[in-house]
Amino acid sequence: MLESNMKADEEAHKARGAVPNKAIAPRRSGVWHRIGAESGYLRAELFNRQTVDETRQFLEATLAAAIEHRLPLVLIRVRNSVPIFTVERYGLSDYLELAFKSRYRIALVGDTVELRIAHQYIATMARMRGVRLRAFADEAGAIAWLRSGEAPAAAPGLAE
Repeated sequence: MLESNMKADEEAHKARGAVPNKAIAPRRSGVWHRIGAESGYLRAELFNRQTVDETRQFLEATLAAAIEHRLPLVLIRVRNSVPIFTVERYGLSDYLELAFKSRYRIALVGDTVELRIAHQYIATMARMRGVRLRAFADEAGAIAWLRSGEAPAAAPGLAE
């Protein structure tokens, strides 16, 4: 069943105009990710993440792919994973600092209410640091924002 779902996901992914050159991480302990260049942006998907180490490995792979493909627009989809509410514990601060320095534009999409709340928290922390990162409930809105060139709204109390 999982393989057939993956096949359907893969076909849908190709239908969206994916560029070949996809990296699919091995599935140890249920966690896995898929990263590939799309038309104008990098798509990074994370499935079944549970631990800090799994998060770091995914972020390292995403960063490497963004550099390799020279794509500053990054869509991160997180599915069936534990929400992150502790930015420092997961090492996200270092990645936010790098995103600020490099001017990456990052859109987060989660598949549960809990993940979306966590993503809103991360987006708020990112905006406070000047990073162009937003959280979205759906992929279409995230891709539209990535491609729009629109700056994210300033966090309350901060000037753009």
